[in-house]
Amino acid sequence: MVIHITQCTNELCIDEELEEEEEESFFEEKFWYFIIPSVILLGISIALEFLTDAVLLSQILAIASILLSCYGILREAIEDILAKRITANILMLVAGVASFFILHGQEGATAILLYAIAEYLEELTTDKSRNAIKELLELAPDEALLKTQEGYDFVPTRQIKIGDIVGIKPGMKVPIDGKIIKGESYLDESAITGESLPVFKSINDEIFAASINSDSFIDIEVIRESSNTVVAKIAESVKLARQNKSKNEKFIEKFARYYTPIILISSLLVMFIPPLLLSLDFNTWFYRGLILLVVSCPCALTLSTPLANIAALTKLAKEGILVKGNKFIEKAKTIELIAFDKTGTLTEGNLKVFDVFEYSLDKQEIIKIAASLEVLSEHPIGKAIVHQAKHMDLSLYSVDSFKIVKGKGIKGEISGESYYVGSKKYLEELKFNLPEGVFEDIELAGTIPILLGTNNKILGIITIRDVLRVSAPLLIDGLKKRGLKSAMISGDNQLVCNTIGACLDIDTSYGELLPDQKLEEIKELKQNYKGVAMVGDGINDAPALALSDLGIAIGASATDLTLETADIIIMSDDLKKIVTFFDISKKTNRIIRQNIWTSIIVKVTFAILTVIGLMTLWLAVGIGDMGVSLIVLINGMTIFRYRTKFKDISVEHLESDAKAIICKSCETKNIIPQHHGRDMVEKEGKLICWRKLLSSDDLEPCEEELPLFCPKCENELEVV
Repeated sequence: MVIHITQCTNELCIDEELEEEEEESFFEEKFWYFIIPSVILLGISIALEFLTDAVLLSQILAIASILLSCYGILREAIEDILAKRITANILMLVAGVASFFILHGQEGATAILLYAIAEYLEELTTDKSRNAIKELLELAPDEALLKTQEGYDFVPTRQIKIGDIVGIKPGMKVPIDGKIIKGESYLDESAITGESLPVFKSINDEIFAASINSDSFIDIEVIRESSNTVVAKIAESVKLARQNKSKNEKFIEKFARYYTPIILISSLLVMFIPPLLLSLDFNTWFYRGLILLVVSCPCALTLSTPLANIAALTKLAKEGILVKGNKFIEKAKTIELIAFDKTGTLTEGNLKVFDVFEYSLDKQEIIKIAASLEVLSEHPIGKAIVHQAKHMDLSLYSVDSFKIVKGKGIKGEISGESYYVGSKKYLEELKFNLPEGVFEDIELAGTIPILLGTNNKILGIITIRDVLRVSAPLLIDGLKKRGLKSAMISGDNQLVCNTIGACLDIDTSYGELLPDQKLEEIKELKQNYKGVAMVGDGINDAPALALSDLGIAIGASATDLTLETADIIIMSDDLKKIVTFFDISKKTNRIIRQNIWTSIIVKVTFAILTVIGLMTLWLAVGIGDMGVSLIVLINGMTIFRYRTKFKDISVEHLESDAKAIICKSCETKNIIPQHHGRDMVEKEGKLICWRKLLSSDDLEPCEEELPLFCPKCENELEVV
C-alpha cells in the first residue's frame, strides 16, 4: 500500500491507510445485488439442463450468472497478470471459462459463484481484525475541554499541545494523555490496559487517553500530543506488527509462489497426457484437469497463518498486551524459562518499613527520630521512613546541622545531640558498637537494615522491604501449571532475592548482579534452555531484554528504552497478563497448525479423488476450496473467544487503609506486620495474610494469622 503524503503525524497516516483499505468498488458495496440474481440465473440454467432440451439457453444463462458474479475475481486476476503472478484468481477463471468448452458450464458457473462468495466472506472476516486498529484510534474523543483564561472550551484534540490544561468531566472519556494537577477520581482504563477494575488516580498520577472518568471533575496537564498518545502508539504498533511476519507466514508465501504454477502445469498434464499418450477420452480428462486446477488452489493454505496472527495481535491489544510482530507469537512456543527482574517487576518498587529492632529506645521514638532526619533527604529509603511516621501520626523534631553522606547515610542534630542514620557499613566506619547476630536474620527476612545511632551507640534498626505485587504469586503459579520454569535476576542482595524467590516459589534466584552480569546470566540460561524470556522495567534491564529470545516489558512503569527494546509490552502492572500472552500465543500456534494440516490433508485427498474420477467441479469448489477456506477463517476467529483464566482482583480487597497498630492503654504505635510480601489485613479481630482473601481457585491461600493483643498490657490493639 502506498501513501502519497510524505509528511504526516502517526495518527493521520494511520487514518489515511485505513481509509485506503476500506475503499470498496460498486460491486463490493452492492455485492448481494449481483450475487442473488446470479444464483437465480444459475438455478434456472441447471433446471433447463436437466428438464428440457434447451441446452444453448441453459449455457447462456450460466454465462450470464458468471458475468454477474465474476467482477471481483476478474479484476484481481487482471491485476495479478499485470504483476506477472499466477494466483488462485487466475486458476479459478481458467477453470470456470474452460468448463463451457466441454459442456459443463453450470459447474463452472457454480465454481465462480461459490469462489466469489468465499472471497467476500474472507474479506468480511479479515476486515473484523483490520477494523480493530480503527476502533483503537476512535477510543479517544476528537474534542477536548481546553482550559482558557475565560473558562473551558471544546477544541479539536489535534490542536492540544503539551503543557495545555484540559478538564475531564465525570463520565467523560479522556481525550489525551496527561497527569492530574487538580482533583482525584476513579478511572476506567480497560480500553488501554485490559484491567476491568477502575483505578484511583490523584495529583501527579498519569492518565491515558480513552480512559473513562468515573465520578469527579479533574484537570490534567497534557504530556503527549494526540499523535503520540499510548492509544495511537498501540494502533500504529499493531499495524506495523502485521508486517513483522512469522517464519510460518514467510514460508507459506514463498511456497505459494512455486506451488501455484506447479498446480497449473500438473492440471495441463492431466488434461492432455492421458488423451494423447493413452488415447483416453479427452472430455473426461480435460474435466478432471479443471477439477484439479480448482481443488488445488492454495487459498486455505495461504490464509491459515496470517488471519490467525492478525486475530491474535488484535485480541492481545484489547487485553492490554502489545506485541511487536507475528514472529513473537510464534516464538512463544519455544520458551521454556522466564527470567524476572525483581524491583519494579515482581515488586512494586514501593519501599515500606517492615519492622523495628529496639535497643535504647522504643519503636515509636526510633521512627520519630529517623524520620525527622530523613524528611530532609530525597532518598527512597528515607521517604519510606517518613511515610511510616506520617501513618503513625508522629510529630517530628527540628533538625540542625543536617548533612548527607552520599551512598552511606545522613547525620544531624536534635536538641544539641548528634544522630546518625544509614547503612551498617556507614555506622561501622563511624566506630559504632553494632549488635551481634541480628543482621543475618534481617537479611534472611529479605529486608534492608537502616541503623539509627548516637554517641557510638545503636538506638534501633529499621528494616525496609519492597512490596510484592499481588499478581506476582498468581503469575509464577500460572507459569508452573503451564510447565514453564522461572528465575529471578536482580542486582539486590542475594539473601533478599532468596527470600522473595522462596515466597513466590521461583525455581532459581540470582542476586547481586550488575547489568553486564545479567547479560552473562541470560547467555548461560540460553545454553541450558531451548528458549528464554526476560521480564523487566528498568534501564538496566534493557540489555538483558534485547539478548533474551523474548523480551517482555512491564509498560506502566517501564522506561522508554525498555519499551523500545522489548518485543512484548504489558500496558499495566498486572503480571497475570504475561500468562494471558502465553495462553493466546499457544492457542494461536495450535490453530495455525490445525489450519495448515487441514488444508494439506483436504487438498491431497481431493486431488487423489479427482485423478481417479470420484470428484465433481462444484464439489471441488464447495468443499475442497470454499469449504476448507471457511473452516480456516472460522477457526482463526475463535481466538477472539479467548477468556482469561484469572478473575479480576482488586488490591483494595486485599489491603485496608490502616497503616499502624495502636495500644490506647500503653499509648504506643506500631507497624502493621507483613506476610508473603504485603501488609497483613485486619479481619474479625485478627491480622491475616492477604493471600487468605484470595479464592482457592486463584492460588493456595495462606492461613497465617496474628491476634490483636498488646504484648505489654495484653489489652486489645486497634488498627488505624
